[in-house]
Amino acid sequence: MGDRKYIILRRGRQIVSLLLHGSRLQSVHVQDEDHAGGILGNIYVARVKNVVKNLNAAFVEIEPGKNCFLDLRDARKPVLLNRNYDGRLLAEDEIIVQVYKEAMKTKPPAVTCKLSLDGKYCVVTAGKAGIAYSAKLPEKIKRRLGEGLENSDFPLGSFSENYGIVIRTNAKELKEDLSPLTREIEELSGRLGDIMQNGIHRTCYSVLLCKTAGYLRKLRDLRADWCEEIITDEKDIYEEIRNYMEENPNFCLPPLRLYTDERLPLAKLYAAETRLKEVLDKKVWLKSGGYLLIEPTEALTVIDVNTGKTVSKKEAEENHFRTNMEAAEEIARQLSLRNLSGIIIIDFIDMENEEYENALAAHLNGLLKQDAVKTRLVDITALGLAEVTRMKTSRPLRELLKNEDRVCI
Repeated sequence: MGDRKYIILRRGRQIVSLLLHGSRLQSVHVQDEDHAGGILGNIYVARVKNVVKNLNAAFVEIEPGKNCFLDLRDARKPVLLNRNYDGRLLAEDEIIVQVYKEAMKTKPPAVTCKLSLDGKYCVVTAGKAGIAYSAKLPEKIKRRLGEGLENSDFPLGSFSENYGIVIRTNAKELKEDLSPLTREIEELSGRLGDIMQNGIHRTCYSVLLCKTAGYLRKLRDLRADWCEEIITDEKDIYEEIRNYMEENPNFCLPPLRLYTDERLPLAKLYAAETRLKEVLDKKVWLKSGGYLLIEPTEALTVIDVNTGKTVSKKEAEENHFRTNMEAAEEIARQLSLRNLSGIIIIDFIDMENEEYENALAAHLNGLLKQDAVKTRLVDITALGLAEVTRMKTSRPLRELLKNEDRVCI
């Protein structure tokens, strides 16, 4: 497996988690301690401020003065506290909502009435009942899991009749023993039922569910083959993770270690600050000698692929193809690493060979489908520009690390 570590550090008032595969940084998660888990995923009793018919939306308050956007398509069959639902949503209605998207610049957080709870192996939702599988799961794995659930003693039907159950990609880690998955379905279904039942008796602005801190959720989703060890040098973080692991033994997380060598801080040992600065650098070098230039703008992100060296005309086409293929792999990594979203335009090196162009498009498309965040290749224009979109779920890494007042490691 190699030297794969998950390092958790403090950076001023931030908790920073770094997944390292040898000397290569695979992922970064940054959480402001002042806002613990944030509001993403929280469930509230909210008040409808006003309904905007031409937007087919409403603005609701989850606390006095804190407005959120509610698309009315996400408010079918809502749970109302102040009256029986008659097909309409009105101002002053009290309603149970869940935050599914953080505030983005001038846009307020977005909420939905389709409540859900996510675990390591599945997601349980209220509303549309049934069972589904992550699109990222291969058909062979879907069949294996489906047959395993059918042949088990677990009464899956009694849960899927009342809730929507989505089997997550992480479930492919499970082999013959599916008990971690079935226990999670049972636990999340029970919790969601309790939230909805108890919520109708709560007062406006009540918090019905406060999601686990973001860095712990990232730990939960660590795949068994992603790292060998979790390391932190912060005693309180160590204790919090240890308690979390004891409360959730089904997550099968790697061993946890408290680093105690005061002569060489953990951040220095793994050159954490240098690695974070590299993530924000516009230029990213490729092993071939080529490089990427990554330029985020207000409207979109532009990525330019360059060979970085001169080659003979005879060698040029094949060299450009190899560089573009390598660049596609690094671009897919950088999109996830930097949490870039929205519209991304990629200017690959021009190629005249149509087979090379088709191979590059197929390669890039396959890499983007592996992203945990919904990402797709829209088109490759006549000018050879690849148009990519990536869903916005949270702020990009550059915004989280940009604050100059932060205490450096």
